[in-house]
Amino acid sequence: MSLFRKIFIWMMIIGFIHFLLPGITGVAHSSLEKTYPIKGEKLTKSPSTLDVWFQDPVVIHSDSIRLLDASGNEMKLGKTEIDPKNKTHIVSELSEDLQEGHYVTKINVIALDGYVIQEEFTFQIAKAETKQQSKVLQLVTHSPKDGEIVESSPNQIDLWFNQPTEITAIGVFDDHQQTINTEKPVVDPNDPNHVIVKFNGELSKGTYQVTWYAHPKTSDHKAQLETVDVFYFAVDKFTPIQQLETGNPTGSIWFESMGLKQIGYWFIFIGMSVLFGSAFFEAKILTLPNTRKWRYYSPIYLLFVLVGMFIIFALQREELQNLSLSQLLSLRYVWIPLLQIILLILGIAVSRFRLFLFGMALLLLSFYTGHAAYPRYGGYVSMLVYGLHLLAASIWIGGLFSIIAIPKKSEMKEMVKDSLSSFSKWALISLLFIITTGLYMTNQYVPSFSIESFVQSEWGKAIVVKMIASLLIVLIGFYQRRTIKKFITKGINTIITRAKIEFIYAVLIVLFASLLLVSSPGAAEQGVYPSEMEQEGVKINVDITPLYPGLNVVTMNFEEKIRTVEVTLSMPPNYKVTYNAFKVDNGVYKITGNLLHTAGTMKMDVKAKTEAGEEIDYPFTIVIPGDMRSNN
Repeated sequence: MSLFRKIFIWMMIIGFIHFLLPGITGVAHSSLEKTYPIKGEKLTKSPSTLDVWFQDPVVIHSDSIRLLDASGNEMKLGKTEIDPKNKTHIVSELSEDLQEGHYVTKINVIALDGYVIQEEFTFQIAKAETKQQSKVLQLVTHSPKDGEIVESSPNQIDLWFNQPTEITAIGVFDDHQQTINTEKPVVDPNDPNHVIVKFNGELSKGTYQVTWYAHPKTSDHKAQLETVDVFYFAVDKFTPIQQLETGNPTGSIWFESMGLKQIGYWFIFIGMSVLFGSAFFEAKILTLPNTRKWRYYSPIYLLFVLVGMFIIFALQREELQNLSLSQLLSLRYVWIPLLQIILLILGIAVSRFRLFLFGMALLLLSFYTGHAAYPRYGGYVSMLVYGLHLLAASIWIGGLFSIIAIPKKSEMKEMVKDSLSSFSKWALISLLFIITTGLYMTNQYVPSFSIESFVQSEWGKAIVVKMIASLLIVLIGFYQRRTIKKFITKGINTIITRAKIEFIYAVLIVLFASLLLVSSPGAAEQGVYPSEMEQEGVKINVDITPLYPGLNVVTMNFEEKIRTVEVTLSMPPNYKVTYNAFKVDNGVYKITGNLLHTAGTMKMDVKAKTEAGEEIDYPFTIVIPGDMRSNN
């Protein structure tokens, strides 16, 4: 058995092992931004529509929005459609008013790269409550104030609420997350809305976090939901909140998204790449065509494509099991692959148009695979670049396959003399296209990142492996070109062996390229957009460290004198907190604490008040890296 066949068999064994590996095939490729009704909301009357907004446009079907009552009975809905003015907004009409009770809205839509997104949210229809019952507990003011730097250690914390209140728990923590001893909260005998918490000792210099839990002090207080809130103050100077024991990272060096769906894409890419690339090699490079061997191998690689498409179809059929077969076939993620199969079969049968038909089938991949179709990643321009990337990779991979598999041994010497030099040039051009288009797409998908955020994400790790394999191929190609130029008969075996090694690397590169389809590029991204901004003639520069889920410090530098700064952090679907920033120097303000709770995209609105009393708003977007994302 030849070396190439041994390696190829091992590659198939590895592929089969990957089939057996559990994979996260449901990685979100778009996120639910908001809903109406809001998740957990209590309404006093029936809504007329159910509305959901996603980060990116999505594809809907007949069962995209379903409404169930508390008993699990499905409620009849009217028309469900995408808002023509906003492709990320889905509107589902209610056929009749809902009665009092709890309801669950189930969402099943398809992202632009073919992934099925499943979400749900609950809401309640209930009678209107009395004013006294519906009065929401609020903290009116407190001392020390949020973002205040007091000159010396305070003796106590004062909390004033909008109604008589019972504090169920309160914790004060220093800048090293250590607990500060306090006395039990007591109610001011002269003001039932005023709660006092005294310190047992003097506070050291630095920043402190206060977390409190409370509910209204009423006869039915046990039925009331607890209110929780956090604020920060500092003694004499601002210091960042720090975590002394961070522990060891728990991330896996392996690819948890490796699974059936990724293997399906791998088979599709290998099959189509070899079919188009070998057809290109025969039509444009090979001077002595050998159609007999090509006809022998082409059905095998068509089978690769069919197996891959069957895997993807089976997984999607399971995720969209409520759809009829006709409804499923109407989705572009199903009918485009069927069209590709027809084009490939026609290409095998009709040699005159083979290259064109194979090329069309290959380019159609950009319409339902990969992240290029997302508007935030470039849309049609990125799809065009992605298509060029596929064509260039196929010319190279298919050419390698043709060199090592198609020629007869007796024809090897003539083929090397007549075709290898030409293929070597095409391979070099293809590699340049692959690298250029790859860099473009990486920059589009992850415009800002740190080395840590990049290599810790599955998407980034796959890119690194592809880069290493590509570098090895460039080195092999360099020596290959030198060998071809110094060609002698004894050099044939060396050339063919190197071509076989290149093909194995190519198969590995396609494996990790298919992994990119089931992982999120957003997991590698990290940054604040924009990092600086000018509004009404006042410029601000923002920096966040370490910009990772958990404890962070946000630093805001203003070029003008500012009186106060308020920062609001929000994240879909319903996370929103507001802090007053510490003034640490003229024009320099900071906030600290557990500000970035999870990976994803967060909005930060900075509201600055000038010395003249004018308010200026600065909207920022924060992208927090990580694979476990609440909104990709």
